[in-house]
Amino acid sequence: MAGWLVLAGMAGVASADDTARASVGDHRLSAGDEVSLDEYVPGNVYLAAGRVHLDDRVGGSAFVTGGEVDVTGSIGRNLYAAGGDLRIEGEVEGNVRAAGGKIRVPRGARLRNNVTLAGGSVEVEGEVGEDLQVFGESVVVNGIVGGDLEMAGESIRIGPEARIAGRLQYKSGGSIVVDPQAQVAQGIEEVDADDKSWLRKARRGATRVGGALFSLGVVLLGALLILGLPGFSREAAATIRREWWQSAGIGCVMLIGVPFAIVVLMITIIGIPLALMMIFGYIVLLMLGYVISALFVGDLALERVSAQRAKSLGWRVLFLLFALIALSIVRQLPLIGGLAVALLFVAGIGAFTIRSWRGVRQKEEATA
Repeated sequence: MAGWLVLAGMAGVASADDTARASVGDHRLSAGDEVSLDEYVPGNVYLAAGRVHLDDRVGGSAFVTGGEVDVTGSIGRNLYAAGGDLRIEGEVEGNVRAAGGKIRVPRGARLRNNVTLAGGSVEVEGEVGEDLQVFGESVVVNGIVGGDLEMAGESIRIGPEARIAGRLQYKSGGSIVVDPQAQVAQGIEEVDADDKSWLRKARRGATRVGGALFSLGVVLLGALLILGLPGFSREAAATIRREWWQSAGIGCVMLIGVPFAIVVLMITIIGIPLALMMIFGYIVLLMLGYVISALFVGDLALERVSAQRAKSLGWRVLFLLFALIALSIVRQLPLIGGLAVALLFVAGIGAFTIRSWRGVRQKEEATA
């Protein structure tokens, strides 16, 4: 992974006002306001935009995030997706891990392996080859599940076209509606409210969605920030330099406060969907914190080398990689190395939070 990102930095970047794209070997990385993948990519794809359309075939895995995400193509390996409005309509040979405000798997979708979905509203009408885990406030399953089905939500409905090859386990603060025509081969079981194993399953389902993205996502997210949001990434990194103590303080609050809020939400059934989405968001926040800290180091070094090259997106990507390598080496130093990287990491979380909040305030003032 590190090797091909170096090539990305050297190869250069094709960018427009609203879209940035980098193709390295068999892999594709795109970011912007709206991104469409309408040609075959033999490797992995990494897409981040306000609106994302994945319409063609991907030989490897797909990592997709956006306000609106529409997956209609075929994916040879795994799909990792997050979005406000997420639609998975294509064919996925590997696992699917997805989180969103609204998730829909319509009829005709073929998800060949295990699937984990967490969202506010989740509707599954397509085919799942193995086990399906669904966590949401409103959950509807009206398709084929080749293994077990585990569900948690306030409103749960099993439609007439549902065909569950394994058993159905559910946990709900409301009621479950099972259509008489639905078929559940190994029976239906309500999970006891005091069953701690279910809580562990819920947490495991959420970490499945985000955990696989972390190490890979740190590198990719940094490249996406530089390519898609060059101004934001530069300003967020500079915030560490200008406001070190504020960044470190707010970073500590976010690092401790978010897990506490997740635990509180996990206690109540109605809060589980929001908690699962917060877990995913927290993982992304941790990645962003590390990315911003690495961008700070990379941008600072690049400015010392050449102020002119500091304006180049390609050079910023390359020096981001150098910074990540340098931080990994420093972290191995006894005592002082780990502490220094930890402090920088916390400041990165705070700097991202500060810059994001200021951006929101600026938009509110502009529309007032």
